[in-house]
Amino acid sequence: MATLTIRNLPEEVRDALRIRAARNRRSMEAEARASLIEAANRPIPTESDWRAIVAEVQAEMAPYREQMSGIVESLIEDRRKEAARENAEAEAWARDHKPL
Repeated sequence: MATLTIRNLPEEVRDALRIRAARNRRSMEAEARASLIEAANRPIPTESDWRAIVAEVQAEMAPYREQMSGIVESLIEDRRKEAARENAEAEAWARDHKPL
């Protein structure tokens, strides 16, 4: 079997590994080995996998998106009214302050 040395491992990662090892009643080395084996054996998602994940998230978020669209439309309408009022004020100021 091969040997692997990991340098500059952040302390919080080491601490989390120590806790996981204790929960699983293993040494830190055995826990690290198990974690690496699990990660190496995990399938890499394909493009179609990602598309399915995105579609699922979008479906779950649809009710919130509908709620937000109403809020966004309201904010846009408020900003349009504000812009129209500012333009009217600027035009009135320009009329009142014409150069001689």
